Amino acid sequence: MCALAVPFDFTPVDPCENSYVAIGRVRYNDAAPMPTLLIVDDDATVRGMLYDLFSDRYECNTASSADEAFQYMEVEHYDAIITDIAMPGITGVELLKRVQLRDEATPVILISGKGSEHDNQSLLALGAFAYVTKPFSLDEIEQVVERAVTRK
Repeated sequence: MCALAVPFDFTPVDPCENSYVAIGRVRYNDAAPMPTLLIVDDDATVRGMLYDLFSDRYECNTASSADEAFQYMEVEHYDAIITDIAMPGITGVELLKRVQLRDEATPVILISGKGSEHDNQSLLALGAFAYVTKPFSLDEIEQVVERAVTRK
């Protein structure tokens, strides 16, 4: 029989393997918790694609609106946030501003299908970590997220 030291509020999957299913952050054996990523986009296809791309390396939550994202941010701190700019209701720019008020160290990556060089400069001036235009390559968004998480 294996002796377990169960970290935090994790539920053992197999007591002899020391593998855990996390209620909060994912943790395997004595490894550090996975970085957290919040993906906010009203387009379910984009949300799903980004979740599939990042969920093996990051603990991901997805939100279809800024209001839903705010609910997640009440209970979890994120190492990075990816948000679409153009969403019904509260926009990604407003989400960026609220994140900046809450914790300006949290990198916010803005994505949008509409853009110009002027938009890029003004968004970076507001505190965005990066501005990525759709369509983007998977390599491009992976590199931006990795830089954001390691910068923090």
